Amino acid sequence: MGWKMRDIVLTAIFAAISGAIYLGWDFLFKLLPPTINPVAAAAFNGLWWIAGGIVPFIVRRPGAAFLAESIGGFVEFALGSPYGIQAFTIGMAQGLGIELGFLIGRYRRYSLGWLMFATALGGIGNYVYSYFYYGVNQYRPGVQLGYLIVTMVSGAVLSGLISWLIGRGLDRTGVLRNYAIDRDNQAMST
Repeated sequence: MGWKMRDIVLTAIFAAISGAIYLGWDFLFKLLPPTINPVAAAAFNGLWWIAGGIVPFIVRRPGAAFLAESIGGFVEFALGSPYGIQAFTIGMAQGLGIELGFLIGRYRRYSLGWLMFATALGGIGNYVYSYFYYGVNQYRPGVQLGYLIVTMVSGAVLSGLISWLIGRGLDRTGVLRNYAIDRDNQAMST
């Protein structure tokens, strides 16, 4: 289960690319009218932790979600996120949530369903952080529950499903040869 240099390099590359995507998502999200219902706005949240979905799906190592989200959040911050240092710190919270999902599966479960479950738990990390730093604690209890549920569904789809599609597509091209995703897929096909 040890990390290899190629795992670290791939993690850094995917996380840095994700950080740039997060920055673009920051500016798109800022275009939403301030009067939008917070539950509806929560549907956008899941893309902010796609690094925490795709990297562990490919390298299949403990800590991959947390590391990828930490790097992605730092890159987002360093590139000038309007959220400042919180882009980095919320990334760590989201990564911890995803990490919990893979830990529950003992770092052995990477099916589509499991990936969507783990990335949905990134929504819990997002919710807890947002409760204390982005005013979610100001919402009525029903709105808070709706925000949490929609955030988790958004994480499952925008991080989990998209990560699965990208990872499987890249694996089919052969560029992920020698990574855990490729070895596991070869073992299943024999």
